Amino acid sequence: MTFAAPAALWGLLALPLIILLYMLRARRQDVPVSTLILWQRARRDLAAHRPARRLERSLLLVLQLLAVALLVLALARPRVVLPGSGAAPTVIIVDTSASMQATDERPSRFDVAVRRAREAVAASPGEVMVIAAGARPTVAAPPGDPLLARFALGRLRPTDGPGRLEQAITLALGQRPGGARPRVEAFTDRPGGAVPGVTYHLVGSASRNAGIARVGVEHEARGSVLVIQVYNAGEQAERIPVIVTMGARAVADRAVTVAPGAIAALTVPVSGAGVARIELGIEDLLAVDNVAYAVVGTPPPRVIVAGTQDRVLTEALEAIPVRVAPAQRVTPEALAASDVIILNRTPPADLPPGNYLLLGTTAPNLPLTVDGTVRVGQALRWSGRHPVMRYVDLGGVTIGEALRLQPRGGEVLAEGDTPLIWAYEGEGIRAVVVAFALDQSDLPLRIAFPILLSNAVSWLGGAERIAHAGDTVTIPSGSAAEATVTGPDGVPQRVAASGGRVILPTIERVGVYTVRVGDRELGFAVNPVAEESVIAPMSPRAGRPEAALSDNRRSRDVWQVLLMIALAVVLGEWFLWLRTLPRIPRWGSAPHLLRGRRSHG
Repeated sequence: MTFAAPAALWGLLALPLIILLYMLRARRQDVPVSTLILWQRARRDLAAHRPARRLERSLLLVLQLLAVALLVLALARPRVVLPGSGAAPTVIIVDTSASMQATDERPSRFDVAVRRAREAVAASPGEVMVIAAGARPTVAAPPGDPLLARFALGRLRPTDGPGRLEQAITLALGQRPGGARPRVEAFTDRPGGAVPGVTYHLVGSASRNAGIARVGVEHEARGSVLVIQVYNAGEQAERIPVIVTMGARAVADRAVTVAPGAIAALTVPVSGAGVARIELGIEDLLAVDNVAYAVVGTPPPRVIVAGTQDRVLTEALEAIPVRVAPAQRVTPEALAASDVIILNRTPPADLPPGNYLLLGTTAPNLPLTVDGTVRVGQALRWSGRHPVMRYVDLGGVTIGEALRLQPRGGEVLAEGDTPLIWAYEGEGIRAVVVAFALDQSDLPLRIAFPILLSNAVSWLGGAERIAHAGDTVTIPSGSAAEATVTGPDGVPQRVAASGGRVILPTIERVGVYTVRVGDRELGFAVNPVAEESVIAPMSPRAGRPEAALSDNRRSRDVWQVLLMIALAVVLGEWFLWLRTLPRIPRWGSAPHLLRGRRSHG
């Protein structure tokens, strides 16, 4: 037994106090009377209050003590652990990740897993719960009748995204229907680390597979360039054809040789606007990662410049493919009408969800602080890996005064003694912060400036417009109340806006999606996740055994029962006390007194 409020047990000290009060004598005043005949009925009460009274047997005292003890125990909120009934609830976890679509088991790993899960449901003696382990584990069937679980298994479908088996197991172990520890059975091809209390049913037997690891879009003066990475997850080298089309037009048909466990990259120039489809011409065990998409030739991003109007900034924006409009401040209307907002030395203010280039200023709701200013001199280090810094050379650039930035996240792209250029993405905000004003540097006079500006606008505006299956996509909505999303199935879905942004539900299918927000419409591609191309079966990493795995005990609160028993004891004590009172004769019960008086008349 355990107690939720053990401090209440101090109330048991009231028991000896009750006994002490019971032993104390009531102090009465002596009064002389002529006879004691009329006081015979009070003999017991007089004896009970003798000055040196001993503790005598008293059922009333016992009941009083019992009632107080039960009341105190109830206040302590006791819980008792009861043995299980033997019919432990069962939680069935089915991996719905993309790799479960592999066909090394017929018709697929997923179908085999569902069939085995149905067998486990049929063998379960108690309640059954079903969890789908996708990018976001969800409860497909709450604890209940096994028949409902079988129906839920029939409705499950594999996704094109990753699986979060560990999160699903955590969700399963947190379920205690009836207070009992559940039996957890996971059906998967990639169990990860073994968790005590979980039975793993593994599917899959082969590893031959190749997939598209990444598709990127780079913009050049003559058009767009697709950067395609192909991954060979098998155990032998593969020669893999790569076919690129736009609608009915063939763009490229090449082949790359990829070593086992390696990635090969190729670039494909693309002219015009539309959706490019990239396909691997190989028959392997997993088809979903053989196709990817890219939206190319999108209209130039719409840029709004707020704050100080600098001539060098205006000229640099005229040199890159953007549509520019000035604005005095950031409003919901400005957000809805723009892809990127440039804040040039504006006073710091919280940023609503959107895409921002901040020049010589910051915002309070970004994860960085400003500790005054600092004299810089020159940039010492910069990264060429980030899209914003691609082909940007800061060598020899002189910088005067800059904000002393102290980031708490994001990525530093260039720095001297302190960060100079910093990028951040999160909470619906994508931002690039340049710590110095343009008039504090000779950067605007160098070729690196328009390249940096073009890269920043391209990255902030999401020119690639590429996401991955399992992602949660956030789109600025401005003043619009909702957005309409249309996926590969062609079915439109409305999504409400909140806080100036639209958060699309977790995307489970590869393909091209269209989002309409107000009078704006944009398309983006959803591609496979590279990690799902690894389909080689693996066993769970060893976990330590525990004797508690089959423990099916359950705990129950009993304070309500104790409280009801205490009430019953109090009522019983009161009833017994009433029986000890002297009976008062009724008028109708003494007619002989009247008759006697008449006989003496």
